[in-house]
Amino acid sequence: TAVEKGRWTSIVIHHSGSTVGSAQTIEAQHLGMNLKGLGHHFVIGNGRGAPDGQIHVGFRWLDQLPGAHVGGQNAETLNRESIGIGLVGNGDRTPFTDAQVQRLVELVNALAAELDIPADRIYLHSDVARTSDPGRMFPVAAFREQVSHLR
Repeated sequence: TAVEKGRWTSIVIHHSGSTVGSAQTIEAQHLGMNLKGLGHHFVIGNGRGAPDGQIHVGFRWLDQLPGAHVGGQNAETLNRESIGIGLVGNGDRTPFTDAQVQRLVELVNALAAELDIPADRIYLHSDVARTSDPGRMFPVAAFREQVSHLR
């Protein structure tokens, strides 16, 4: 399915909350929460359940469907208009791998450049909902610096 210009207005970064996992285990968790399959558009592995830095492209991206990844008061709009990227891991307990962060930066920069998403519309889940996700160990400053060149 072709990506429609203007369809996606922001990107939201998440963690899985578990130190081990894959797109398949996250999908099973999401199905258990009555979501219709994997809620994220992309998942990046950490070497414990999926290869370190491997990007899984989910069915919601392939079919250009709204996500099911944001909580909070603007959840409906954000799920409809934002791209959800999940990192396998628990950013409140352990740092993400260098490969994960590098691939995240590459993916975010590529999506933002292609879809004209400015740096100020790239959010951590904790920026838009009452949660610590993607966790206090997420390298916020380094990440923001690496995506700050986006208009």
